[in-house]
Amino acid sequence: MKKILQTLSLLSLLVLGMGLQQAVAQRISLTGNLAQFQIADASQGSSNIAYNGVTDMTANLRLYSKNKWALRVGAGVENLRYRVSSTGLQTSYNAQRSDLKGLIGLEKHFVIANFLDVYPGMYVPVVITGIDEMLEANLDNIENGGVRSGLGVILGANIKLFKILRVGVEFDANYDNFKQAVWEGIDAQSVVPIRGMNYQTNFTLGIAL
Repeated sequence: MKKILQTLSLLSLLVLGMGLQQAVAQRISLTGNLAQFQIADASQGSSNIAYNGVTDMTANLRLYSKNKWALRVGAGVENLRYRVSSTGLQTSYNAQRSDLKGLIGLEKHFVIANFLDVYPGMYVPVVITGIDEMLEANLDNIENGGVRSGLGVILGANIKLFKILRVGVEFDANYDNFKQAVWEGIDAQSVVPIRGMNYQTNFTLGIAL
């Protein structure tokens, strides 16, 4: 699955590269996205992980061409909270992590009635895994490290307000594949693979020039 995902990501980058020829900027926009979504619980060996939700915040720059194609570049932070139950620890603990996220994507925009902007698109995210901070437990933090990529598709809509203001919503479906390190005992760690589709709804706010 990992090789298939890497191949799809490379193909997506090629498509995005071809789109650059169309995305000679005629105008730009800057928007902020905010979303909260859930990751399915997971288990490996004697460890069980229950996720309390993920908060995703990104800033996005779009460069538009004359024929309404847009090259999208974004960066942000993904905050994750979870609870681990392990028979090796004979207890449970809470933890949190903040990952740095970048993305590049290509969108096609359709303007309706001069005030509604509807757009489908695709993107490739690149995530730098942060440090897992232990909460309410006498355990050391876990330094996962590493970089992972995925593949996502979106469908969004913005409403034009006061000429330059944009308010909207964006539906996002993306495939994620990463390894979650957890404490299995006082001095032993295990790795739990987390993979699957994530679905989220983003609320967007920004300006267009």
